[in-house]
Amino acid sequence: MNKVFRKIYDLSLPALPESDVDLLRKHKLFINTCLFTSIFGAGYGVMSYFIGFSTGVWTMAVSVAFFVSCICLLRFINIKVLGFVVGIYTIWLNAVLVYYSGGLFTSPTSPWITLTTPIVLLLTNRKTAYVILAICVAFVIGYTLVISSGYVFPFTYDKEQYHLPFLTLSFGGLVVIFFLITNAFESLKQQALDSLMLKQAELEAEQKRSQDLLLNMLPADIAEELKVTGGAIAKQYKNVSVLFTDFVNFTGISESLTPTELVEEIHQNFTAFDAIMEKHGIEKIKTIGDAYLAVCGLPNEVADHAQRITKAALEIQAFMLTNGGKFQVRIGIHSGQVVAGIVGVKKFAYDIWGDTVNMANRMESNSEPGKINISQATYELIKEEFACEHRGKINAKGKGEIDMWFVNRKL
Repeated sequence: MNKVFRKIYDLSLPALPESDVDLLRKHKLFINTCLFTSIFGAGYGVMSYFIGFSTGVWTMAVSVAFFVSCICLLRFINIKVLGFVVGIYTIWLNAVLVYYSGGLFTSPTSPWITLTTPIVLLLTNRKTAYVILAICVAFVIGYTLVISSGYVFPFTYDKEQYHLPFLTLSFGGLVVIFFLITNAFESLKQQALDSLMLKQAELEAEQKRSQDLLLNMLPADIAEELKVTGGAIAKQYKNVSVLFTDFVNFTGISESLTPTELVEEIHQNFTAFDAIMEKHGIEKIKTIGDAYLAVCGLPNEVADHAQRITKAALEIQAFMLTNGGKFQVRIGIHSGQVVAGIVGVKKFAYDIWGDTVNMANRMESNSEPGKINISQATYELIKEEFACEHRGKINAKGKGEIDMWFVNRKL
């Protein structure tokens, strides 16, 4: 049976937006309603023939043709228009059958008028259903006024012999057809809900991917602020430690590698750096060519920022000695204050500024291959926990003669 319905859907349904599951549900329900009504109408017409109710025969023949035509026209005519036409036709049909079977309060077909408005509401919208409801109310009032005037409606079949079976069939048919339509509605509603649930799951998965991507670009607190407010306020952090790394003779080595080999080498090393930063609660800021910039102490301030970043530097040093491939690395660290915030509106980036960043860069450029070079400020923060070697005063570009230290190991 499902295969039959799917075939009819394929032939009758117009092109609909995939996202509008409610509209698709209404179209399918319209097809089901027309099919069920046609089947019942054919049976009702056969019964009318055997009891000599000629009005029932010709009206049911017209009805079957009408509802089948509605299915065929669904591909070309808006469902709201067809739903309204179905409502009007049903009222007309009921009026004819009621008239020729004893009147509103005697005819076995009278209860069928109650189906009209709910079905139109399910198939179209409230506005159309309200119009049909008004017509149905006028129908009842009109028939009541005619009856009150003393008019006697004709029975066009043998009332004594067939009225009770006719009444039984009409009420039974009303119950069955209403159940079939509401059951179809419930089934289609569940399909629509399942489709919505699936789309919701896909949306949530997409949101998670977006969230993960955002967290790869920004610290968690900054990402949340950006989502809530659409921006992030630049902040000053007074106590942080900044780390710079740079590959030794990068240009020379890169010339000996293919583009693929070069990218693989950089990716392998920076992936390891990322894992080390995450392990110690350090924020990676960015890579600039072969340089790597990270900071500890923001957006959440920590008292041991210098110790954490020095531990990370020692792990980078150890990794490069064993797994660094063709590259050696210089590392520089300085501690102080920075300003951090988001720049740009497209491909925005979280960045840090200030003299501390410049000084960390000088520490890196004045370091040596495989060494960790730190400033006096960082040394004062870590000297109780790490063995450091004083290098004396070294001239740093734009900074003059400043004290520098190599970090050798953790005490």
